Amino acid sequence: MTTDSRPIVASGKPYPVISPPDSLEAFLGDAEFTLDGTGGPLAVRGHGVPLDGDTVRFHEKAVLGGKDVRVWHVRRQGEGFTAEHVAAF
Repeated sequence: MTTDSRPIVASGKPYPVISPPDSLEAFLGDAEFTLDGTGGPLAVRGHGVPLDGDTVRFHEKAVLGGKDVRVWHVRRQGEGFTAEHVAAF
């Protein structure tokens, strides 16, 4: 039997991006960033697409196999960025 080793992430809670790119456009395409997660730093890898003028929809991918893990909305917040996990069907 295998266990799910992904960290717990709360939907609807904006997490600060602690390794911020210099612009929202840096989250577009294949990208990687680090969040200040509940249990410590959380690396997020995947692909971002523009959602509207101030939001990037970021599809987190599994390191092995590239399957979808989570969907994030990334936005500018003050001098940095936040990423919020959203339910996407």
